[in-house]
Amino acid sequence: MMRHWRSQAGTAVIETPLAVVLLLVPVALLVITLPAWPERQTVARAAATEAARSAVLADSWDEAVATGQAVVERTAANYGLAANDFVLDWSGALTRGSAVTARVTVRMPALAVPGLGSVDAWTWTASHTESVDRYRSIP
Repeated sequence: MMRHWRSQAGTAVIETPLAVVLLLVPVALLVITLPAWPERQTVARAAATEAARSAVLADSWDEAVATGQAVVERTAANYGLAANDFVLDWSGALTRGSAVTARVTVRMPALAVPGLGSVDAWTWTASHTESVDRYRSIP
């Protein structure tokens, strides 16, 4: 007894677009997004380091905060990132022998599609501490 099977003709017409949409597009979006994470972490580390270093050389706390913010904005611009994605926070004092800590928090994209934008998922914080010179003359 022979069974009559239905023809399989035309199944590739349905399976190929489904495979592209359900398998290849999510993988491609992940591959596009992954390099943004270490890039933003590197920029946050560099910004925190440079902000703390510039702050300990300032004459007053207000000048240290303003200089550090300018450094963070310039660092973000140098890497082609938006300055409003980076938030600078301070702790410490400018007295002799003390330490100043700069913390830069960056928004990490969960999904970044070139030309369309990104969806933010979490934040990542980098910090750097610099010592104020013990023999420094502070006005």
